[in-house]
Amino acid sequence: MKGYSLAEGRVRRPPGVTLALIAVALLYGVRPLLEAALFHRLDATADEALIPGGITVRAWTSVEGAVGGVILILCALAWIGRPPRIRWALIGAMLALTAVNLFRIIQAWGTAPDPIFGGQMQSALRRALLCQLPLMVLVPLYVVWYLNRAPARAFFRQTARRETGHTARPAPTTESTSERPTLR
Repeated sequence: MKGYSLAEGRVRRPPGVTLALIAVALLYGVRPLLEAALFHRLDATADEALIPGGITVRAWTSVEGAVGGVILILCALAWIGRPPRIRWALIGAMLALTAVNLFRIIQAWGTAPDPIFGGQMQSALRRALLCQLPLMVLVPLYVVWYLNRAPARAFFRQTARRETGHTARPAPTTESTSERPTLR
């Protein structure tokens, strides 16, 4: 069986799981942390700055930082493969963040920039938010699709078998050596 190591008795991490975890870590873990750092810097220069969507910079910075950290922790646990249901936690958190980000993108499309208060920074943030739409659609589709495929399920299921001591046994055969059909 491909991806199965007999010497170690474990299923190797499929390359698709690695690709999915890197994509989630970058898009939902690192990007929010960089965005939080940018917004923190913005908050230091503007007292009443608002992010597109009407949220204060201070509130959004703390939420973005916490969410980015949680996603990175979930990605690390999914990389290890423990606990076995970590893929569901990762998929759920990713889909929740996708819904929030898609709401922000739709809201950025629907509202006109404020030339007096927002200035060039708000305009740049709006354009960056609009450019994220393809990634906000393609990455979740790939991650949900691949983490529910058989190789990924086998990788996440193996840790449960190792912890409980259950191993896969071959199916019993019903054929006996004396009752084989003959060719004519």
